[in-house]
Order: sequence, then C-alpha cells, then structure tokens
Amino acid sequence: SYLFLLQGVEYVFGIVGFPVIELGMAMQQAGLKYIGMRNEQAACYAAQAIGYLTKKPGVCLVVSGPGLLNVCSGMANAQVNCWPLLVIGGSVNQDQEAIGGFQEYPQVEMSRPYCKYAARPPNAFLIPTHVEKAVRLATYGRPGACYLDFPGNILQGRVDSERVVKTYIHPEPPIAFPNSTLVSAAAKLLKNAKRPLVIIGKGAAYAGAEVHLRQLIHQTNLPFIATPMGKGVVPDTARQCVASARTLALQKADVILLLGARLNWILHFGRAPRFDENVKVIQVDLEPEEMHNSIRSEIAIQSDLLPFSDVFVDEMSKLKYRLDESEPWWKELNEKCTKNRVTVNEMALNISVPLNYYAVFQHLREKIPSDSIIVSEGANTMVSMVNS
Repeated sequence: SYLFLLQGVEYVFGIVGFPVIELGMAMQQAGLKYIGMRNEQAACYAAQAIGYLTKKPGVCLVVSGPGLLNVCSGMANAQVNCWPLLVIGGSVNQDQEAIGGFQEYPQVEMSRPYCKYAARPPNAFLIPTHVEKAVRLATYGRPGACYLDFPGNILQGRVDSERVVKTYIHPEPPIAFPNSTLVSAAAKLLKNAKRPLVIIGKGAAYAGAEVHLRQLIHQTNLPFIATPMGKGVVPDTARQCVASARTLALQKADVILLLGARLNWILHFGRAPRFDENVKVIQVDLEPEEMHNSIRSEIAIQSDLLPFSDVFVDEMSKLKYRLDESEPWWKELNEKCTKNRVTVNEMALNISVPLNYYAVFQHLREKIPSDSIIVSEGANTMVSMVNS
C-alpha cells in the first residue's frame, strides 16, 4: 500500500471483499484516502474523475470475477477519454486456477482491450515494479487506464523485505514542446486567414492552459468555440465566444486552430458539409498518432497545450495581429449570434402548453447562482449542444 503513496496516488474508490479486504485496510493505514462505494461501476467512474482533476491516477479496488466485470465500462471510458485510472482487482489463488476457484475469470485478458497496461505480478517480490509501471503509463503521454491483477495467495503471503525488488519513483510526466518552425508557420497561416476560428478542446483543459489561452483570445480577438470538455478554459461569457453561431462558424471558417480536440463525431469529423471542404486545420495535440486522423491537417504540431499556448501568444504578438470587429467575418458571426439569441429568447418567454424546455431553463437560470455546479443527463445535453 505504501508503494502507491510513493508513486503519487492519493485516492482509492471501491468495494472490499475477498480477497482484497486486507489490502483495503492496509491502504487506509498507509494514508491513502479510501472512499467506499455501493457499486464497482460507480467506483471506477469516480476514480477516473479524480484522476482527471488531479492528473494522478485514481485507484479503483474491486473483488474478483463480478467485481471486475462491473468496471469494464469504466475502464473503457477512461481509456477512450484519456483519464488516468488504475484498477486493482483481486483474483483467485494461483493454485486454484482452472479447477473452479472462487469467482474465477481470465481477468488480465479481459481487461487488456480497455487498458494501456494490464498485468499480474508473478510474485510478491515484483509488485513494486508493476505498481510503478502501471502508475507511470496511466499518466505519461496520453493518459489512460491500467489494470493490475492480484491473486489472493500473493496478497496474503509473506515475503522477506530484503528480497523485494527495489523500484524508483518516476519523475513527473515529460512535457512535449512544440517545433518553433511549425509554430511560426501556424501563426502566419492564422494571420492571413479571412475567416479564422479557434476550437478549444479537453486537452487544453487538462493541460491547465487557461491563462495563456485567455490571453491569446483577448489579444487577438479571434472567435472561438469549445468542445463539451473544453468549456470554461476561456469563459462562455467572453465576447469572442461564438457558441451561439456554432454551425455557421464551423461551416465557413477557412482556418481553424484546433487545440487539444479530436475531429471525432463531436466536431463532425472535420468534414463537409459541416465544415468547408477547403478548410485548413492547424492541429495541436499531445499524441502524434492523432494527427491527420480524420482529415489531413495543414499544420500538425505535437505538443503539450501549455507550452504551445505560451509560445503561440508571443508569436502572434510579434505579428501584431488582432482581428478587427469591423471585419466581414466578425460582422457575420455577430449577426448570427444576435439572431439566434433572439430566437431562443422568444422560446424562453413562450409559456404556452405544452411547455417547452427553453422556458423552464430560463427560470432556472434566473434562480441558480452563476458559480453553481449543474449535473445533467450527459448524452442529451451534449448531443443538443453539438447539433446546435
């Protein structure tokens, strides 16, 4: 349990039972914050959420068989969404495998499709090696899920501490800095655009690039929209936010600065007719395999968003670039935003039967403080926003 603390882990979520009862107790004795849950699936989602918020993998502790089966959706979600997560599963004693051990299941094999790393330490001496590697892989590069399988006989065994393989505490994840030549080329391409647009994605939020990107938007007066997980990096209340004209902005932009967002279904894969078929995309992403994934980007820059946004602000300053409000592009966007707001406001004031949800939300918005956290059914909320 102390090994997890050494590697920077702070939180554990789960349901204890055979054979991880003692492990759950030992984790708490070692100083880890353990949160007991009612269902393994909820525990897995909670663990990956804390991983996203802290950039350190949350641990999900589950029992063998059904316990691990209940976290499959959570592991897949963490892997696809790039959230750091470490699942620890108890499993059948090694001397009872293949003869009907308690809740026996091929857990490592089952977990592997949903993880960056899935393994079972062959003995207690090698547990530190696997813990270090699992935590490291969950956070390095594009974050994701890892799984470690602990048979009951290993968890309950005793070993000579002198024989335990010593492991190191890995350093913080390395930061990828952008190619300066590509940054200059990106700045010039954006400067010469007639209808530029910035799209802020989850990668920008995870990188903590709020200060630099707010400066970039304020300094350049570039219009922007955000993906669902990129919202808040630059506030929706910023004058340059054109979420009210999202469809128009995507369809007519000739150059798009794509910051830590994937051209998947949320952004209509970057393809016509939702995008201009000749749009030039400046793609900035931590993962090189993500480059040109749906369409060929004009400029693809592998970089963490924080160092990129820092140098890009300086690069745009050198060009003394600022998109004037009198430009036709801003006039078109502002007209569309105004028109759409008027339409929505009319629906919000319409209280005829059957009552539309705009009217309901209007009254809720008037009562709910601006700093509230609102939890809603995610799929409907996101689909409505994406299709707006």
